[in-house]
Amino acid sequence: MDILAMIVTTAFGFISAMLVYLLQQAHKENKKLKEEQKKRASALENGVVCILRKHLMDEHELWTAKGHITSKALESGLLMYKAYKALGGNGMIDHMEEEIQNLPIRD
Repeated sequence: MDILAMIVTTAFGFISAMLVYLLQQAHKENKKLKEEQKKRASALENGVVCILRKHLMDEHELWTAKGHITSKALESGLLMYKAYKALGGNGMIDHMEEEIQNLPIRD
């Protein structure tokens, strides 16, 4: 009976050690995945900010050259500007947005 108890105790210890090892590996892999997802999300946010900035700059150039803006273009621009700022866009566009808001509206 003592030998059986030793075998069971040894097996239990081995299985416990393996479970701890597997849990640690799973935790490391999960942490690595989260870091990769965070990097990708950040890259996507930065990409969207760049696209919004470019579009807002193009719209600013178009409408200031015309000297007026349509109500739909103004509304669309304001929504893009809010998204740009919410995503961490800098103040580069602020003065352009003010200029656009001050343009006369012609539909």
